[in-house]
Amino acid sequence: MSELSGNKLGFWSIFFLGINSIIGSGIFLLPNKAYADVGLASIVVILINAVLALFLALCFAETASIFDKNGSSFVYAKEAYGNFVGFEIGIFAWFIGIVSWAAELQGFLTALGGIYPLAVDPYYNKIFVIAIGAFLGVLNYLGVKFSKILNNVITVSKLLPLILFIFIGIFFIKGPDFFPLVPKIQTGLATGNLGVATLVIFYAFTGFDLLAVAAEDMENPTKNLPKAIIWVMVFCSVFYLLIMIVCIGLLGPKLGTTSVPIATATAAIFGNTGFLFITIATLVSIGGITIALSFIAPRSIQALADSHYVPVIFNRKGRFGTAGFAILITTLITISLALYGNFIFLASLTVIARLIEFISTAGSVLVFRKRKLKALYKIPLGPIIPVVAIVLSIWLLAQSSYEKLIFVIIGLVIGGILYVFYAKKQMEKN
Repeated sequence: MSELSGNKLGFWSIFFLGINSIIGSGIFLLPNKAYADVGLASIVVILINAVLALFLALCFAETASIFDKNGSSFVYAKEAYGNFVGFEIGIFAWFIGIVSWAAELQGFLTALGGIYPLAVDPYYNKIFVIAIGAFLGVLNYLGVKFSKILNNVITVSKLLPLILFIFIGIFFIKGPDFFPLVPKIQTGLATGNLGVATLVIFYAFTGFDLLAVAAEDMENPTKNLPKAIIWVMVFCSVFYLLIMIVCIGLLGPKLGTTSVPIATATAAIFGNTGFLFITIATLVSIGGITIALSFIAPRSIQALADSHYVPVIFNRKGRFGTAGFAILITTLITISLALYGNFIFLASLTVIARLIEFISTAGSVLVFRKRKLKALYKIPLGPIIPVVAIVLSIWLLAQSSYEKLIFVIIGLVIGGILYVFYAKKQMEKN
């Protein structure tokens, strides 16, 4: 079967979907914040996040090679820890997809506001949110094939400007901004903001987990999905490190004062033309990840319906082979959240919720190995990588504010109530 035939995603479409799910607003808008917190030690922050993200991705790769159905961490948690924990993680997975989609929708309009101020006008912003959200919901309902073609085209289109930025920017790097290297890094680490900076930048690495949610829409998922997850994370980690190095080399201390680091760094070489070019690339990038999230988010609630945790109507297929009700409800909630909160509020909420999900999946690897479940892909080095992933995730979770943790606790309580009064009864009937 060719990559564009039928309604299934092949390896390269999975790979592009993963790139599109990760490279977005985070890398365009967050390097400046990391540099402002820890200076040149922001390079260390990128490396820490790369290690954590890769280790977590490996955990998802191993668990994904065991199961070939939708759900990602919900499926893994249910099998590893039982129905209650599975339901809690399932609700979190759906919540993460929705909030991430809403965050990128607002992030797109925020970036658009730089060249088209009406996009951030309180009144017109709401109109844009409704119009774009509804369009993506309809596109999703029409089937995987339409979203897949558009996703591949946009992914390639947004990568080219960033690749050019790296390869051209390298020749304009100013060496003195890096030397003496070790003392500068030590100075940054001494500020005590390493954890906070790592937490902020980690948002730019998230998204790989959502790939496994749509396993049933992929060709040979137990083989293609683990391979795609690993290569996606290796690519993004190297890509981010190069972007951070070029930004520092072009802007130096100015990097910590700008709100659009890559665009400002490009302007240092090409002036206003370069600024406009990268701004457009930013819009393409965020637009691409918004499309990817619109495709992925409804699949989590479909997975819950598969296990009778929510009414089966959420997984009832329509004439295009898609779950229309799940897409409709997910789209409506996403639009509502995007109308309520701004990009910073929505993005910060996703990081904490994702860490709960990540810890669960990394732990599932150890449980499945103890039970000797057959995995087509197995992480090397025994339990070391899953254990390190869990420890780093807990450390990162500890860097969050009490306010964000309260949101997570409220989510867990709501999930528990839903389980006791609906999901548990449905499972007993079935």
